[in-house]
Amino acid sequence: MFTANRIIVAFDGKDDSKKALKKAIDLTKRIGAELTIAHVHEPRQAKPLANEQRPAAGTAYIYGGIPSVPPVPRESDIAGEPVIYEDSTEEAIAAAKIILNEHQFDANIEILEGDPANAVLRHAEHFGADLVITGSRDQNRLKKLLFGSVSDKISAKSEIPVLIVK
Repeated sequence: MFTANRIIVAFDGKDDSKKALKKAIDLTKRIGAELTIAHVHEPRQAKPLANEQRPAAGTAYIYGGIPSVPPVPRESDIAGEPVIYEDSTEEAIAAAKIILNEHQFDANIEILEGDPANAVLRHAEHFGADLVITGSRDQNRLKKLLFGSVSDKISAKSEIPVLIVK
């Protein structure tokens, strides 16, 4: 019988990852492992202010550009304050919590940054996971050929066993 002490499940809030989370909860209950839900959000990109003046066309090239100034931190970025994500992170975390409540189960939820496959695998290694669970998203053939899927990348790069849930 398969044994694992730590399981990590990749979760983006879509239907395939919801199936993967449900399977992870079931498996974790059966073998008595610890479960961590890993959600990868897209890093926030600095947006120019509406009133910010920009150099005329070609100015940056001719004069070497204007040195960039780091953006002023928002109030939500100050230590101790909650971070507000600009992508679907809050919705995904809420969906994960709903599934956990429905199954009367408790798990750690980690919010990671970066390329989804790489971030999940780095966290799995850091976490000491014995198994990575991910959903299998159906994509059209062209998109899959050009970009691949996160589950394909995880299974190809992982040294940890991977369970892909369809």
